[in-house]
Amino acid sequence: MTFKRGTLLEVAAQASAALQRAGITVAVVGGSAITSYVPEVYTSRDIDFAAINGTSRRAFTQALAPLGFRPHGRDYVHPNSTFTLDLVADTPYVDQRPITQFETIKTRYGPVRVYSFEDAIADRIAAFLHWGDSQSLDVAEQALKARAVLTNWRRISVAVRKLDTSDQQAARRLGIALKRLRKAYTKAD
Repeated sequence: MTFKRGTLLEVAAQASAALQRAGITVAVVGGSAITSYVPEVYTSRDIDFAAINGTSRRAFTQALAPLGFRPHGRDYVHPNSTFTLDLVADTPYVDQRPITQFETIKTRYGPVRVYSFEDAIADRIAAFLHWGDSQSLDVAEQALKARAVLTNWRRISVAVRKLDTSDQQAARRLGIALKRLRKAYTKAD
């Protein structure tokens, strides 16, 4: 196991394998999912995991102990890793929608389950809709621009339109987000 120079996905693969051995199936979510696809655009320094089949914090801690990750507040730290680990949810969600389908990205340390690119974008847009987090919108826009040739606009639009816009402010922000995402997508052509 090597964590010193490992990428986010390489560290996530090693942690995922240890968790899987303990019967805990996880997926990389949140900002970490964006980093999985476009590390040159956004680099998260924590690896956000959601347990696909549920888990307890105690079981998560026990599964990571053989790797040398130790709890430190909410995160898990390793003396040789620049990345911390975090169990952010016992079930993966984007906004209020449970996520059941994931991409599998292969690394030299094994596979890693990750939100699809579309769900990762929708997750960032949800932060903008509900909390006014403009940095999340910026990250989504830059990520889409970087991956436009590999991305289907319709799938992005469908994922983003599934977000909760029952609040008037969220509905207004969705219009802003879609306009900026569409512009980023077409500028990359």
